[in-house]
Amino acid sequence: MKHKVYFYKVNDENLKEVPEIAKQLLKKVILDNKIKLENEIPLKVHPGNPGNVTFIKPKNFDPIIKYLQDKKITTYYIETNQAPVGARSKGSIHVQIAKNHGFTQIPFVIADGEDGYDHTLVKIKDGKHFKDCKIAKKLVNQRQIIVLSHFKGHVASGFGGAIKMLSLGFASGRGKIELHSKVKLKKGEEIKWMKFWTLYQGREFRERTAEYALAASQNKQFIYLNYAINLTDNCDCDGHKMNPIYKDLGIFASLDPVSIDKACFDILAKEKEKIHMVVKIFLIMPKKLVWVIKITI
Repeated sequence: MKHKVYFYKVNDENLKEVPEIAKQLLKKVILDNKIKLENEIPLKVHPGNPGNVTFIKPKNFDPIIKYLQDKKITTYYIETNQAPVGARSKGSIHVQIAKNHGFTQIPFVIADGEDGYDHTLVKIKDGKHFKDCKIAKKLVNQRQIIVLSHFKGHVASGFGGAIKMLSLGFASGRGKIELHSKVKLKKGEEIKWMKFWTLYQGREFRERTAEYALAASQNKQFIYLNYAINLTDNCDCDGHKMNPIYKDLGIFASLDPVSIDKACFDILAKEKEKIHMVVKIFLIMPKKLVWVIKITI
């Protein structure tokens, strides 16, 4: 089944309008698809690790929060803990980091408990790597969630968007260990030797990510918004300042995580082609003409 992807281009001139643009796209998806909203709809977010400055700031979600509250819908931020080596691996510390980053308009709920072990085993069919996935307990029974993802690079999967948010974002801290690592844990075994991890990369990691995303989203009615701004080469878990490597693309919305991520990737690819074409023009044009071209881009 094909799903429509809604897109609004963002540039330096309308960057301040991103919060309202996102709300309007959300309303458009709801209206066009005749979605009946639940009485409780969490907002799945990533608050960024300490030191990161390019995560999607909570002010961008203000109009969405107001839209839901005006409809008397209970809403709150929801997130899962990192694996045990991460800065956000403890629920109480995680909440404090979120507050430090401005996520204070509504409650910030940790879905997998203080230590990242509160999860439900969700079965999937025909999984290559998993028969069941450890999905955070407070996310499992939510039929509707607005998944607010930052589209950007990722060291293991190449890029991250809605699919990564569903997989790594919905997995419990314990689930993240099994998603990332080749270490085989015995029942009840504690993680005390994280520095000896060997990690999945590339295609195998992407396959594992896809299976967790399936477990998180099957039989659900999630709405996805991808914020393709602040396009850094790594994810918001990277706890240091990064500079964007591409210009902002825009805001995307859809009912399908695959379609929305593909749309982001395709538009980014087109922008990269334009950059390469400009570089070629620079190489063959006289210096005087190159200066004129630079002014008009």
